[in-house]
Amino acid sequence: MNRSPILPIVLALATFALLALALWPQEEPTNTIVVAGRDLGAGTILAPSDLKTVTLPADQAPADAVGDVALLVGESLSVVRYSGEPVTPRHLGPAVILAPDERGIAVRVQADTGLAGLLRPGMTVGVVATLRDDMTNKVYAKSTLENLRVLYVPPSFQARSPQTVVYASGGDGTYAPPPPVQEPVREGVVVLAAGTLPEPVVYEEAETILLRALAEEQSEAEGEPPDVMWAVPVELLAALNAADASFT
Repeated sequence: MNRSPILPIVLALATFALLALALWPQEEPTNTIVVAGRDLGAGTILAPSDLKTVTLPADQAPADAVGDVALLVGESLSVVRYSGEPVTPRHLGPAVILAPDERGIAVRVQADTGLAGLLRPGMTVGVVATLRDDMTNKVYAKSTLENLRVLYVPPSFQARSPQTVVYASGGDGTYAPPPPVQEPVREGVVVLAAGTLPEPVVYEEAETILLRALAEEQSEAEGEPPDVMWAVPVELLAALNAADASFT
């Protein structure tokens, strides 16, 4: 009995097809996200013409990316977004406006030594900078600045989680789960508005602060007034940052 020549051909074609499917490049998952269609300033009320969508590999899209322009139309930008940069819920809010005699400066704040975790943009705060002696590893001085406006607090450094937003992640109408809620961290970088004109600044040795506090507690009266010097707040904060100071 002669075997049909068709069967080997069919088997060969099937084998070739399976190999081709196995070796064929797999399509990478992608996300469609909203980006700025042009350079946008802080305080811009977003219009459809300000935004556009682009498709990126899923691993390159921000975790909180928005996929539908309509979800952002009418919102106000709190920061500058340049053309092509993603626009997400964390970029929305009241615009940060600096006075002519103010500059924005970032400072490192410890959440467990003060109320930093409760800060919100727009609050007016005072800060105490603590420096440590590299030789003795002891705190040796503190400086106090008052009436500094909070410009920015990262979401991970806030005591309460930001409002959850559900958003479209692609052009096919599917929806992605909201980004995971992060616990507040113990240390964060807060941006403050600091003056460019000289102001009185409290400056004391750490030991003096402790002795004055004990004197006030024992006598139930005010102790010796702290030392005061004049300094430009933004320059003082920059110098303290350079000295690796922490703030409370």
